[in-house]
Amino acid sequence: MKKIFIISLCFSALFLSCKKSNSGGSAGSYYIKASMDGTAKTFNVNALASKFTANGITSIAVFGNVSSAANLEGINITINNGSGTKPIIAGSYSENSTDFVVGAVYNPGSTTIVYGAGIYPNPANPLQFTITAIDNNTIKGTFSGDFYYTNTATAQIGPSKKTFTNGEFYVKFQ
Repeated sequence: MKKIFIISLCFSALFLSCKKSNSGGSAGSYYIKASMDGTAKTFNVNALASKFTANGITSIAVFGNVSSAANLEGINITINNGSGTKPIIAGSYSENSTDFVVGAVYNPGSTTIVYGAGIYPNPANPLQFTITAIDNNTIKGTFSGDFYYTNTATAQIGPSKKTFTNGEFYVKFQ
């Protein structure tokens, strides 16, 4: 189940990156930022969050683009309560969790190559996703971890990776 969720996350990242800009796009107070392999990155174009529930399972995604949505470079971090028995609340979550499914995708601007967290077996630096504040309007928190090379055309995963550190986000729910 976890592997299927992460693979679908890779494809949804490609789809979300193609999304047209909207009026909620790059509001000054909302942000997603991090260091990727030591270089500062911001994902403030279309920086948003979405939340949906289906069959008792709740999913929250935080996503944004580096520049225009047309260039595809962006990030998508997702958590769901896999079994549907525990709520997603302020707290720390890891891709190694047994109660939650945590994954992320960084698209460097490609239609076939992405870097994903939550699918590589036994990562040395697993994705950590912390929600520091959440309400009906916004979500705020931090993230870090290794995102592994993934070719969506051939299903090749790794071994090269991008390391995200000092990740922070504060975005509104769409």
